[in-house]
Amino acid sequence: MKTTQICTFLLLLFFLCIVPKPATAEDRIYLISYSSGTLFHELVRDRTKAVYKKAGLKVEFVAMPHKRSLISANDGSVDGDVGRVPSVLERYPNLRQVNVILMDLKGIVFTAHDEIKSYDESILQTYTVGHVRGVQWAEKKMTGLEATKVDNYTILFEMLLQGRIDIALATEVSANKVLLDLGERASTLRKLEPFIFAKPIYHYVNKKNEEIIPLLEKALISLHEEGFWRK
Repeated sequence: MKTTQICTFLLLLFFLCIVPKPATAEDRIYLISYSSGTLFHELVRDRTKAVYKKAGLKVEFVAMPHKRSLISANDGSVDGDVGRVPSVLERYPNLRQVNVILMDLKGIVFTAHDEIKSYDESILQTYTVGHVRGVQWAEKKMTGLEATKVDNYTILFEMLLQGRIDIALATEVSANKVLLDLGERASTLRKLEPFIFAKPIYHYVNKKNEEIIPLLEKALISLHEEGFWRK
């Protein structure tokens, strides 16, 4: 081989070594937003974290206001939102659903009044109602009706215990944490049946990340089959 050919070969080899390779899905760190204002969304965040780990993908979470989280995931400022009900696709067309249920969102009515035996729509008009500000399903249920809105579930249940509201609308998993903290004080509170709201929660990514959806779906199926969240 001539000297010039050797030099050319070595130079080409040098450039191949220093030119960065395209990042693969496993190399990337995916930025996923969530609403830091609700205990429920923090639980969804923790489940999403387990899914990415199972899929072999790196992830970091960005706390945002409830609506801003969706907007940022839709416009691509972040790579996705931890989890929402399916209706978000009607308003945020750039989101893509990971089509395996992450968990269920259940809305419960709580009361301290013995005369309120079960939930039906009429009690929302008959009694004083409270809910946490920004909880979308509760906001929709109370459209056109009066409601006391508070900043968190601790305040909501304190108001219920003090008789300042008759019924409280609460996301089940968020409420359970507060009721546990209240201990014996919560013994006078009752969950009404049936659920006021029940919808599946799915993880969503921006359309630019569609290629990782099969990995996430496979990881989710595996975690469910393992009973990971029942441990």
